[in-house]
Amino acid sequence: MTAASGVSRPLFAENNAGKYKAPADLTASKDGKTVYIANTDAGEIACLNTENDSITAIRLPISPNGIRLSADEKTLYVTGGGADGKLSALDLTQGKVVKTAAAGHTPMGMTLSADGKKLFVCNRFNNNVGEYDLPDLKLVKTYKVTREPRAAVATKDGQYLLVANSIPLNPGNDPANPDAAIYVAAEVSVINLADGSVKPIKLPNGSGSLHGMCMSPDGRYVYVTEILARFPLPTTAVERGWMNTAGIAIIDTAKLDSTEDAFLNAVLLDDVDQGAGNPWGIAVSPDGKRIYAAIAGTGELVAIDAESMHKKLEIIRESQTKEKTSAGQIISVETSNDFTVLVGLKKRLRLEGKGARAVAVAGNHIYTGMYYSDTIVKTEADTSKPVENIFGKRTEIALGPKPVWTPERRGEIWWNDASLCFQQWQSCASCHPDARMDGYNWDLLNDGLGNPKNAKSLILSMQTTPSMWESVRDNPELDKRLKRKEWHTDSMGLQCIRTGFQFILFAMPDEEKCKDIDAYLRAEKPVPSPFLVNGKLSEKAERGKKIFEDPKIGCAKCHPAPLFTDRKMHDVNTKCYYDRTSEFDTPTLVEVWRTAPYLHDGRYTTLKELFKPGMHGDVEGAVGDLTDQQIDDLVEYIRSL
Repeated sequence: MTAASGVSRPLFAENNAGKYKAPADLTASKDGKTVYIANTDAGEIACLNTENDSITAIRLPISPNGIRLSADEKTLYVTGGGADGKLSALDLTQGKVVKTAAAGHTPMGMTLSADGKKLFVCNRFNNNVGEYDLPDLKLVKTYKVTREPRAAVATKDGQYLLVANSIPLNPGNDPANPDAAIYVAAEVSVINLADGSVKPIKLPNGSGSLHGMCMSPDGRYVYVTEILARFPLPTTAVERGWMNTAGIAIIDTAKLDSTEDAFLNAVLLDDVDQGAGNPWGIAVSPDGKRIYAAIAGTGELVAIDAESMHKKLEIIRESQTKEKTSAGQIISVETSNDFTVLVGLKKRLRLEGKGARAVAVAGNHIYTGMYYSDTIVKTEADTSKPVENIFGKRTEIALGPKPVWTPERRGEIWWNDASLCFQQWQSCASCHPDARMDGYNWDLLNDGLGNPKNAKSLILSMQTTPSMWESVRDNPELDKRLKRKEWHTDSMGLQCIRTGFQFILFAMPDEEKCKDIDAYLRAEKPVPSPFLVNGKLSEKAERGKKIFEDPKIGCAKCHPAPLFTDRKMHDVNTKCYYDRTSEFDTPTLVEVWRTAPYLHDGRYTTLKELFKPGMHGDVEGAVGDLTDQQIDDLVEYIRSL
């Protein structure tokens, strides 16, 4: 292994604009001569000539976050945008977009059918996947999946589409059954393309943050990057992966007819004393001998000996039984807790830069997109060598001028930086991806031991302190600033950020970095709801708004606009068997459409359950008097906020 040979800064197109590049996705041509790069923040596609590392850029009318080459490699399909998502066809010979179609909310994670005639697009916030006929970009069907799909692959026989849902959707507590084993894990949805049916592949308990997905060249295995959250444990330590570990879930496509048997195993990317916080992109060498994973939180590239790994897993599997609970939890897949499985079978390489996310293989090189550094790291890899000697020369290729990070950008970097954590196990984003929530109940020590609570979204957190479900993290300066309507005061910081460094990352807080994180959280804006119609409330939601604002029903008493919280503690009859108090913080309802499960213990996965049978709001108002239709209208309004 050699050090980087310096930064190559090629000439750029005159119309190259944007403060940052942010390479979010990479794809390589079959001959390995070109790597295409989706520069999200710059609104462009960068075309990297792998023979001389030169770059040309093609400006786009959208901010791209996903790209995929057509079967004949003459067209690059590009997804971009948010609530007004678009799918575009970029003619590579002309260097311009020749066709555009509507996509869903925040489209990404494209894949082609085996015959190249269909394109599948993950619509992250619609929780569905769109199927398009090519080359017309005609939407022919959508498939409902579990939650926030981010990646997909199609099987070589054309029968199935596998979709990685990044966030779990399970109740975090069963108040009626204190002894119940709680299973919370993200799923891989298996879509039968012949009949449209969708079935889940259940992953080990704690599986979440599914970002990357790829298939072995022979089509036999699918690999998915994931975080394995140890949420049932109190957060008393971080070493040896006590809270979070990083892994790859392995799926056997030969067993997709019965999704209960399709999950093969999970292996850990971490070492016993050094975590691989926040795995992201994943790719396989053309010969199938090596798997490559980009580790976003630590800025690393990991190579795995795929052949030896599968041989070892086969030996383990022969002596192992996969038992399951009634909830479907896999309870005896020991490799998801075993740091020794990949000992001697993997090699970790620290890369230059921040935010190793996208990864692609071109020839005998691995290309890794460094999202925050606006660079591509080109790493030589020889699959004929043992995995411990696989990496050779590496070169850092700049996509533009060296970025000058604002405090907000630096804060986003620190938020996602697992190297700030003791032994690199996790970052702030491990439990709060995109500054939102991960779907688990965590037993934090700031309000005592043995009373886990659901992770909260931090959107509008600066305006809605005190923080935490029991309001144990206050900001003493906030109240008087709110009275003066000083919503964006630079000195207004969150105490929970400082304590989070100390008691979650187990590192002393750096005040300058904390101030940057404050700036990042302050700058975060709510995402428009997928339940809006052309940016406005639907007719159904308008009816729900009237119910919400009805003094008799009482919703607006505790959730007044514009923040939709009164920032007070209330007893709404939600105390459960392990709680020490009956009063909890009133959360904002902004973006509540994406924050399930609901209540402090996450007992409900839908808002309708919250009202019926939950009867939430019947303490302060008269929600119990509402008809089913009125509840549906009320839910539609709340989901539109």
